[in-house]
Amino acid sequence: MSHAASQTHATATQTTPHRLLYFFVAFVLLMFFGLIYAWSLFVDPLEAEFGWDRSATSVVFTLSIITFCAGMLVAGALEERTSPRTVMLITAACLGLGLIASAFTESLPFIYATYGVLVGAGVGLGTDVVMSVTLKWFPDKQGLASGAMLMGFGGGTMLLSPVVTTMLGALGWRMTFGALGAVFVVLVGAGAFIMKLPTPEYVRPLLEKARQNATVAAVDMTGSQMVRTPTFWVFMVYLMLVTCGGLALISQAVPAAMELLMGAGAGAGASGAAAAGAGASAALSEAEALMLATAAMGSVSAMNGLGRLINGFIWDKFGYRVCLTWIAVAFAAGMLCCAFAMMGGNFPLLVAGFMLLGLMYGGNMCSMSAMVGTFFGPKYYGINYAIATCQMIPAAIVGPQILALSQMGSGSYLGAFWVFFGVAIAALAVSFFIKPPKAA
Repeated sequence: MSHAASQTHATATQTTPHRLLYFFVAFVLLMFFGLIYAWSLFVDPLEAEFGWDRSATSVVFTLSIITFCAGMLVAGALEERTSPRTVMLITAACLGLGLIASAFTESLPFIYATYGVLVGAGVGLGTDVVMSVTLKWFPDKQGLASGAMLMGFGGGTMLLSPVVTTMLGALGWRMTFGALGAVFVVLVGAGAFIMKLPTPEYVRPLLEKARQNATVAAVDMTGSQMVRTPTFWVFMVYLMLVTCGGLALISQAVPAAMELLMGAGAGAGASGAAAAGAGASAALSEAEALMLATAAMGSVSAMNGLGRLINGFIWDKFGYRVCLTWIAVAFAAGMLCCAFAMMGGNFPLLVAGFMLLGLMYGGNMCSMSAMVGTFFGPKYYGINYAIATCQMIPAAIVGPQILALSQMGSGSYLGAFWVFFGVAIAALAVSFFIKPPKAA
């Protein structure tokens, strides 16, 4: 081994514990940020107290996703002008204020502003800065590092939802919001003093190796350069189609499962529903049904996290084409399972559909991150990833509303599942037109 190679090896060896430490901190923070997807746990308590309808409460989730994307854009810009620590302290302030203020909700505009705007923006700020800083430590493993970190974001709902459900039962929704706000202030504030960027000396040899292996773009593109490539826009269409279905399910997972468990699934006649198990489900108490529905949502979260890890491995090992294909196929299969489950009152089949949809949504989010780093280079990852995340805005507007309006209009989510099956087929078709950008 040459002297230069020995130095490089020594540097990597000395720094490796630090990069794993930053990964661990990022994973924990992203796991808590993933609680933004647990909004459906608060839907029933708020609707019961204030008499709001499902379409109105769905707007809270939609707003949180829109401001999540806006927060990421702001974080991408701030990172270039300030420091990761500053952005994370702003994140702690937004999340603490937003959650604690949500505890004082008395009207829809108030919860729109507190949870929808402040919490959504805080999660966006934190997610972007944590992802951007940590991935700079892993220029040689963009796909796997993205997937592993995002597994925390996706799996947070599964791991923490039972805790939140218990808190809701013991403390009520107001105290739960307040307690979560305090936890976020402490956790994100501590992370702000741990996370830091790697040195150029550490990054350089890893980045050179990645570029030699063609696992990272040979040229780093700025945001303005990225948005001028056909690759970016075709990929954005694909992401929007898949995200639309994923966010729809996540926003309404608990109510959709409750519909089936309480024997309200449309499409199954009285005798057919009883034969399929819906009649038996109706014997459940509301508390028992809620626990099962929460567990069903947890399966979405578990597969959401696992899908991110699996897709990161597939992206690095087999390339983007295989990733995009299996995501679209899982999307279509998941919607079919959900539709047939509603028609037959079959709860295990609904859970299977939820799991497939969790896998595809998690894989989709990982693909977005891996695409930014692999196709357009890691240098401008923060702002480029934030730009790509904006595809969630139209998806968050359209997806949950289709599901909510379907439920309000027909009393069932069945019709929306068939609509999203068509969306999945469209995503599969679009995937064949995606290819890496040509070097300038």
